[in-house]
Amino acid sequence: MYLIAHAMVGVLIGIVIAAIAGDRRVLALVALGAVLPDLIDKPIGHILLAGTVNYGRIYFHGLTVLFLIILAGLLLYHHRRRIGLLALAAGMASHQVLDGMWRHPVEWFWPLFGPLPQHAYSEDYFWDSVLRELAQPSEWLFLFLIAGLFAYLYRRELETALARFAGPSFRRVLFATLGLVILAALAVGGRLLL
Repeated sequence: MYLIAHAMVGVLIGIVIAAIAGDRRVLALVALGAVLPDLIDKPIGHILLAGTVNYGRIYFHGLTVLFLIILAGLLLYHHRRRIGLLALAAGMASHQVLDGMWRHPVEWFWPLFGPLPQHAYSEDYFWDSVLRELAQPSEWLFLFLIAGLFAYLYRRELETALARFAGPSFRRVLFATLGLVILAALAVGGRLLL
């Protein structure tokens, strides 16, 4: 599954957890947890360990790291009544489920079943996969949905922040930046489609 799709699922789970906990701050932690395995494992596996493991589903895609974060989260909740690490773990668990990690038992149960196996990917695999993700229309749709949900849920905070910077020069810079982002996205998408 693609990165922003994982984030979207994390946001949806985060909305539920935030409603139960009565704390909207956990929403961002669940969303972060939903993308954290890819943000950590893919660069480590495909760049730092390219000559050995060369795989993007390693440590943070496994139950060992998830268990350690859950354990730390339970200790933090017990002593401080804070659910931040548990929210992060919920996002990480959703990532593992959506990636179907049970189909990769050596990686999922690492180190119980031995060392991580080696994979044969091309040298450019990491950057090619980043470009593939940027070319997916669903990723852009999920990105806009996430931005819209956050804008709606945190509208009071956004209104306060925008009121501070409400001058016309700030609006020009904001619209110019948004225009550049849209043009860059169209350029990357057009390059990949050709």
